Amino acid sequence: MGEQGWTFKQKEKAILVSLIIGIVLLIPNIVAALTSNSLIMLTDVFQGASEILAIFFAYIAIRKVSKGTNLVYNYGYGKMEAFSSLLIAVVIGISLIVILTSVVHGILKPEKLAGVGVLIGIGFNSIGFLVNFWQWLKFRKIAKAAFSPIIEGQRDLYRSKFIMDLGASLTLTGGFVLGNVSFAHFIDPVGALVLSGFLLYSAYTLFSTSMDNLMDRTLEESLQTEILKVLGQHFNDYRNIHDIRSRRSGADIFIELYLEFDDHSKMAQVMNNIQQITIDIKEIIRNCHVNVIPCREKPAQK
Repeated sequence: MGEQGWTFKQKEKAILVSLIIGIVLLIPNIVAALTSNSLIMLTDVFQGASEILAIFFAYIAIRKVSKGTNLVYNYGYGKMEAFSSLLIAVVIGISLIVILTSVVHGILKPEKLAGVGVLIGIGFNSIGFLVNFWQWLKFRKIAKAAFSPIIEGQRDLYRSKFIMDLGASLTLTGGFVLGNVSFAHFIDPVGALVLSGFLLYSAYTLFSTSMDNLMDRTLEESLQTEILKVLGQHFNDYRNIHDIRSRRSGADIFIELYLEFDDHSKMAQVMNNIQQITIDIKEIIRNCHVNVIPCREKPAQK
């Protein structure tokens, strides 16, 4: 199995494990929400259910992407990764709306945290914090090894989850211990409000990145600079640069160089120059597909 196939298999397995863990951790949260007055536990159930749905779609997408190119989709299924990441952002946004709605109700009608459900919530949110922190570290490691919108979406999702679980544990503990103090009734909704700010940031980051990939935004400036450096090193191998186009499609990067070559150069020499430029760019930019198009003028905009 090639390196790329192994990478997709690794991603697929990691997301499947995440899906199973999410389902297992959701069950005790439902029990805790039903047996306590905790606002943050109720929102945790809504959030957990929506996240499981997002992870499921991410798993379906990564299986599709792993098939690569075919006769119908010549460029593969890369955009499905961006779409899956966009779905996760939407799910986080929906969770945020549910949380904020519950927060308003909790502030207007604060209730004392009581019941065995609070203790269950504290225990399983503490376990959830450790599990989701481990998941975040795992997906962060995979994201560093191979760029993928799906994996980056999972990384940001689990970063939100472990912070949410930590905040929920602290909120439930504070509200339970200080239950007889009047202001303690506001700990639960205020804690949920604070955590919603972090969710908003995660949703915005994912949405922005996903839309950039879906809209074929050009590569970031640092990578464009690397391309220009390579072209500078081969300054004598072509006559002029008419255009440089680039975009991402999932984990792949597509680069098109429109170069003009000397009219008196032999085809064999032109092909050698194109090959060397392509090799040098691939050495500094991972997962890139370089297409050098000889031309005499700037191409028409697509």
